[in-house]
Amino acid sequence: MNDSMPEDGKPENSKPRSVTEKAKALAERHKGKLIAAGSILLVVGAVVTRRALEQLAQREEDTEDFTEVNESEPDSASGKPRNSPVEHGVKEYTRTLRDGRVIEIPPHRRGGARNGDEESGEAAA
Repeated sequence: MNDSMPEDGKPENSKPRSVTEKAKALAERHKGKLIAAGSILLVVGAVVTRRALEQLAQREEDTEDFTEVNESEPDSASGKPRNSPVEHGVKEYTRTLRDGRVIEIPPHRRGGARNGDEESGEAAA
């Protein structure tokens, strides 16, 4: 061995390297691996973004379909009550009013009646 090179492989007169220098040296040694990993990350990111955009577009289409179906039926926004297509029973429940009072709603039947077919003054609940 040479006198200027000790057993650990570093020259005796060399200073300790900074973290930046170590990182640069590591990047130079593994340049190909870093490029490959970066390319893979870009492709995965593009696929994830594409799928997210497709799901968003599908969700918007579903919302438009739902809106079209609901616009064909009268609802509370139009001022007309929506009648349930099948008569059914409703269990007793409590309801909290805007002023904070809690009232009990007794069991009742609803649905099945069409416009003008409601029984003697009873409105669908």
